[in-house]
Amino acid sequence: MSGMSYFWRVTRALFARSLAVMTAYRAEIVIWMISGSLPIIMMFIWIGLAEAGPVGGFSAGDFAAYFLMVFFVRQMTVAWVIWELDRQIRLGELSPKLLRPLDPFWEHAMDHLAGKVVRIPLLIPPLALGFWLTGARLELALSSVLAFILALSAAWVIRFCQQYSFGLLTFWFDRVLGLEQVWFALYFGLSGMLAPLSLYPEAVQRVIAFTPFPYLIDFPVRVLLGQVSGWELYHGLMVQALWVAVFVCLRWFLWRQGLKRYGAVGA
Repeated sequence: MSGMSYFWRVTRALFARSLAVMTAYRAEIVIWMISGSLPIIMMFIWIGLAEAGPVGGFSAGDFAAYFLMVFFVRQMTVAWVIWELDRQIRLGELSPKLLRPLDPFWEHAMDHLAGKVVRIPLLIPPLALGFWLTGARLELALSSVLAFILALSAAWVIRFCQQYSFGLLTFWFDRVLGLEQVWFALYFGLSGMLAPLSLYPEAVQRVIAFTPFPYLIDFPVRVLLGQVSGWELYHGLMVQALWVAVFVCLRWFLWRQGLKRYGAVGA
């Protein structure tokens, strides 16, 4: 059996296991979805502000469509792996996983992907209700949908590998969850969850363009809404690919170095 064939067989088995687990915890997933409903709250705030007229070129319907898609993208890119790694490394739960012939990274990745599969049907009713209540319209072009799938996938990989990298810092430090809280505060304000980034001052937009935050929510949403095309689309996808490479390489480096430290202390 070739190495690639073996890898895919193991990956399918891991995904099937993860899907079974996530399906069994649908109620918990719904609770986490509700806890991530801030974009819906922001939608109604901005709709209220736009009742007297467009704000920064956004009508009430534009704000509704934007924030409903922000809610969707946020749910599709959510990650929790840092909490698992923090516990597994500190308590030694990682040790038995190292005996398996596959990097634990893939088990965590399959858990997250299975979680997305379970969330999709649960997201359809609230999104449909949101569009019906607000009267917002979503005109989808095939090219925008395909580009959105790429942008959304890249956004998830960035977020997942960023959290994974921070989680691996537990090999050296005890309080990496504090670092994640700082990251989330920046993510909260600079990704588009509070407002479309086009409403931010130009100086702020230029600065945050050098960070991964705009490419985690605002960019995929604008791609789906057909607000990004041509060179801006290619540039955004290339920047996403750059951040994917940064965090994938960082995860790999921290894993290799962290294992040496983990083994050195007899875990």
